[in-house]
Amino acid sequence: MRVYKYNEYEDREPTLITEQQIKSEYWPDWYERMCKKFGKSEVDTKFTFEDCLQDWIILNWAWEVK
Repeated sequence: MRVYKYNEYEDREPTLITEQQIKSEYWPDWYERMCKKFGKSEVDTKFTFEDCLQDWIILNWAWEVK
């Protein structure tokens, strides 16, 4: 299981979040938005959770904890 860190605006210390937390909190909304934009059949055949995860990392300026 991968773990990531990111900073909230008011936080002084980075927040830890697991890949599973991202999947349960961000994936449903991301998937729905992609379906509206591209169509469900297109999303189901061309997109995966990894695409969602990469978007989340970019949006949150997150980095993987190794």
